Amino acid sequence: MPSLFKNILCYLLLCHNSLAMATGITLGLQGEANFTPYRQYDTQYSALPYIGYDNSYVYIDGTEAGVYLINNDTNQLKARWWYLDNEFDPGKSSDKALRQLRSRHSTMMGGLSYQKITPVGAFNSEISADTLNESRGLLATVSWLGQVSSDQVDIYPQVGVDWLNKQQASYYYGVTGQESTRSGLAVWSHQGVTPWLAIAFDWHPIKPLHIVLQPKLTFLTGALRDSPMTDQSYYWVLSSGVTWTF
Repeated sequence: MPSLFKNILCYLLLCHNSLAMATGITLGLQGEANFTPYRQYDTQYSALPYIGYDNSYVYIDGTEAGVYLINNDTNQLKARWWYLDNEFDPGKSSDKALRQLRSRHSTMMGGLSYQKITPVGAFNSEISADTLNESRGLLATVSWLGQVSSDQVDIYPQVGVDWLNKQQASYYYGVTGQESTRSGLAVWSHQGVTPWLAIAFDWHPIKPLHIVLQPKLTFLTGALRDSPMTDQSYYWVLSSGVTWTF
């Protein structure tokens, strides 16, 4: 693991005692339904406990943790370590060719993110690298986040673009020469770009309780759309959660 992320983990461990005694900890449950673009592939469901904490120096947000390098009213620069919930299990596809491919695993990504907060919304840029040597790839994102609020509901429209370098895109969507021989699929190895749209609804009928629902639509463009592993040019992810802040 790169030394930057070792240092981040050490810093988080040093803060463990103050975190354990702190107020403002959020606990709950988060879930996801992933309607993947893979050919004849089962919808993937997952559920995990949620832990949230933020003291303006370090934070935990479900499957992400990190350290603030800059944190003020208009700028945030974070070093972050987060879980990328992408995977491919050939046994979950009913396509005979895809069943001949190797498994692709989820991983932990680590990197930097910067957010500029303006009167018209928050503009974000992020870059992360695989820290567990699954894909050995890079993932970069630029996005915009808005907010519309009422007494009990906050709505967050979002739009963004992800860039996957060749290693990242090939790991999750590619076919090697050996796999091509076994499966009959064409060899595929390219970088890729995936624009996406999302909208999050946060209902808080009472102050400590939050019920969140977020559909996200991602588009496969260019070479990614032509991957032999996929049979559609877009896919949905539906995320939800229920949390209580103490």
